[in-house]
Amino acid sequence: MIEPLTDALLPTALAYLRRWPYRCALLASNLSQLRPRCDVLVAQRVGRIVGVASTYFDLPAPNLVFTAETGEIAAALIAALSTRNPGLLSQPTMALLPEPQFQQMQQLAALIDHELEYQMVVEPETLRVPTNHSARRLTQADLPTMSALAQAASLSVWHESALQFGPAFGCFVDQQLVSMAATHFATLEVIEIGHVATHPNQRGRGYAKAATAALAQAAFALAPRVYLMVLEQNTAARAAYRSLGFYSVERFHLARFQRR
Repeated sequence: MIEPLTDALLPTALAYLRRWPYRCALLASNLSQLRPRCDVLVAQRVGRIVGVASTYFDLPAPNLVFTAETGEIAAALIAALSTRNPGLLSQPTMALLPEPQFQQMQQLAALIDHELEYQMVVEPETLRVPTNHSARRLTQADLPTMSALAQAASLSVWHESALQFGPAFGCFVDQQLVSMAATHFATLEVIEIGHVATHPNQRGRGYAKAATAALAQAAFALAPRVYLMVLEQNTAARAAYRSLGFYSVERFHLARFQRR
């Protein structure tokens, strides 16, 4: 049985996703912090949840994310979600998927292209905070300069609502914001760091590391798990995050699919 997420189903669905706290963190955020802007479907068999699928309305392109215990369940979830949201798979649709779900999705739709991303996590005990730059928490008053920095740094996904999802930190040079790190989402279980950006004229000087480490410190006061995503080919960023104490736990596919 597949049905929309209800308040009655929510605790059980979240408990199901907590079995994979990092792998299913994005899905968990769609069920909790981002729920008002998402469509979420739940698959059950004999009263037990066996899959969850969701789309988020505020991204610029159609998108989906899911977990399912079998390919059959995945197919039913994606079909139902596409029926409720006709733009899904009728046009190129983004999906950030771990390997098992990526393989399931390839059986359901045509792969257009994909890039590899690493999920890198940090623990309070492994976090190393740089001392060469200071970073301060950003506020609503900083939003115009945050947006300007996002544009200068060519961030692919940025919205001025970012501060509604959690803290952000930035580094300044001559009172100008030159680097920042913000919260993609924050649940009680996991926080994802995102929107990491440095002005092109200030790169390679450690400002992004300082902002990211400051945000990670603040995030651990809100949730026990903190991670970020980084493209496989961005070797400089991966090395920078490793120097802060982040380490890779899983490889994801940032892919585009369309109905065959």
